[in-house]
Amino acid sequence: MGNGYPASTSRSAELHRRGLAVIPDGVSRSTVIIRPHPIYVDNAKGAWITDVDGNRYLDCNNNFTSIILGHADPVIEAAVRKQLGRGTAFSMATEAEIELAEILCSRISSCEQMRFCNSGTEGVMGAIKAARAFTGRPTIIKVEGSYHGTYDHAEASLGSDPSNWGLADAPSTVPYAQGAPDSLADEVVVVQFNDAHGAVETIRRVGTRLAAVLCDLMPSRVGMPVLDPTFSEALRTTTQEVGALLILDEVISFRLAHGGAQAIHGIDPDLTVLAKIIGGGFPVGAIGGRSDVMEVFAAVDGDRAAVPSGGTYTANPVTMTAGVACMRELTGPNFDRLDDIGNQIRQGLEGLFEERAIEWQVTGAGSLFRIHPHQRRICSYRDAHLNSDETTVMTSLQHRLLEREVYLSGYGMGCVNLATSDADIHHFLGAASEALRLVVP
Repeated sequence: MGNGYPASTSRSAELHRRGLAVIPDGVSRSTVIIRPHPIYVDNAKGAWITDVDGNRYLDCNNNFTSIILGHADPVIEAAVRKQLGRGTAFSMATEAEIELAEILCSRISSCEQMRFCNSGTEGVMGAIKAARAFTGRPTIIKVEGSYHGTYDHAEASLGSDPSNWGLADAPSTVPYAQGAPDSLADEVVVVQFNDAHGAVETIRRVGTRLAAVLCDLMPSRVGMPVLDPTFSEALRTTTQEVGALLILDEVISFRLAHGGAQAIHGIDPDLTVLAKIIGGGFPVGAIGGRSDVMEVFAAVDGDRAAVPSGGTYTANPVTMTAGVACMRELTGPNFDRLDDIGNQIRQGLEGLFEERAIEWQVTGAGSLFRIHPHQRRICSYRDAHLNSDETTVMTSLQHRLLEREVYLSGYGMGCVNLATSDADIHHFLGAASEALRLVVP
């Protein structure tokens, strides 16, 4: 056993007590909370993180999928250091913004133009506003359980459960944050992932009120299920039929291939939302798409744009420079290696489950995976949704892995970076074997 988490006398515990005095929950991101206290990082390099107590962890989260080359990548570090000496933010434009937009448009066939922002949440919000402005319609359709950031409309039915999620063929629109407007139920309609028939019926029913369908092709919170091609085809053809747009959220899935998940599945959306890896480890978001749709962001002849957008740190040169460096490093062979790492982990986990006769499973693709403490066939959110006992088991798994120098999210989502070695994979599978022995005796 390597690490002693949790320890009330640790520096992390001390920092959490200090943070509670000035920050609600002690930290500003609910996603980093681990009970009884978060882990505070001192430094990271490659595939490993070192906390303020000197404990090391193989990072199988990578800042919730935003790190792809590895922590403190030397190429990105050199590019950023050079830019820091030239300034960090200006009330003027920089060439780096154009360079990153050119790279992204060249990689994504559906994107003729790109507009930057500061996060995936902002990107999704901007894409929804663009769809409403372009179509003149108010309503969006989204997938039950799918995470698209913290905008009220995008996070509808993110955390629904059997007590409120409604019928399978007519999911309820459930607000995620308290205080969400009552109009949410009229402006957001929910469908189930991989339900092609239900999607077609819903799109046609909403019809002339529908601005866009918002979809992630391998949504983590839905369980990372395998995409049924009839579902994605139904979204594409039926949105075109009713004059609505298709928005693909590739904030996470862009790390699956040189052109993202849409290239793998052969889908051409009207708008694409990007973030995470395109910033090279810095805050970023982007909206890309067809030129005629993207025109809503343009101020023509000095008039206000249909969808004005800005932001003090939008397209700042540090982020743009880091993004350019990261994207240039991500070549075809690198994606092949990421696929190989992910395949070794998924196959290794399946082997452990079989060896111990544990009725668990793992889903995912590329550098992403998700562990499930059950063998329900996963097609949609309701299949992957954890009951209270399963949630307790996954929390225990996270803690047992922390003790064995592995950091994994509390709900079983995993993500590896390019710096992960075969020895690191061996370490992960060894730690998982020992953790499973304790979690499922």
